[in-house]
Amino acid sequence: MSMEPGSPPIPEAPVPPPRPPPMSFAARLLNVFATPGEVFEDVKAAPHSVANWLVPAFLLGVVSVLFAVIIFSQPVIKQQTREQWGKMLEAQVSSGHMTREKANETLDAFEKMLLPIGIVSGVVSSPVRLLWWALVLWLLGRWILKVRFSFVKALEVAGLAAMIVVLGVVVTLLLTVNLANFFATPSLALLVKDFDAARKSHLMLGAANVFSIWLVGVMSAGLARLAGVPFLRAAWVVFGFWVMQQLFFIYAGLGDFAIH
Repeated sequence: MSMEPGSPPIPEAPVPPPRPPPMSFAARLLNVFATPGEVFEDVKAAPHSVANWLVPAFLLGVVSVLFAVIIFSQPVIKQQTREQWGKMLEAQVSSGHMTREKANETLDAFEKMLLPIGIVSGVVSSPVRLLWWALVLWLLGRWILKVRFSFVKALEVAGLAAMIVVLGVVVTLLLTVNLANFFATPSLALLVKDFDAARKSHLMLGAANVFSIWLVGVMSAGLARLAGVPFLRAAWVVFGFWVMQQLFFIYAGLGDFAIH
């Protein structure tokens, strides 16, 4: 269209910045450690990818099984777990809920089944952990943040965030073997000389795990991107749930879930 002489020029419409190219799967696995927000923004915009949760679940299962095989092949670690389990059974004997003979039988059976239980737990817990966190993020988004997004996207976020757990298991394995202590986790439990799993104060220190807190931060970044809310708003929601979950495990007698 021609312009009248002397008329002001018509401003051109701003050109939106080009969308960055989608990340490769390998880049997502690596970048989730450094720039999780960018990873989850890419996940949100991209079509659903099964690999985003299936591969991390497989890796987590592998390192969890290796953890059980290596740890429970150490005589010192086996003795420590027997002593801790023995303390709990001793409390049952003292309260009259179990006889001494039954406690000894249970302790012997527990020691024999320690490695098989560890292996099965490593295989089963990996997909369960991912599904659980995906459900948590999905429900927190719907019920607390009042935002709807698909469950499969929450599953992808939980899967990629699980790479933090994979690294955490490897670090915990190295600490446990080198310090010859089953409770040598990257947490405040390292400050306790004689860790006692029967004491709730010790379990709370063990629950303050560096990788667990890191995981909560990464999950918060994922929820913030999926829900389109500020990071801090999502972080308070996820962190609050995590604290309540850890306290439930500790006071319900499931302290091992809180520290490992």
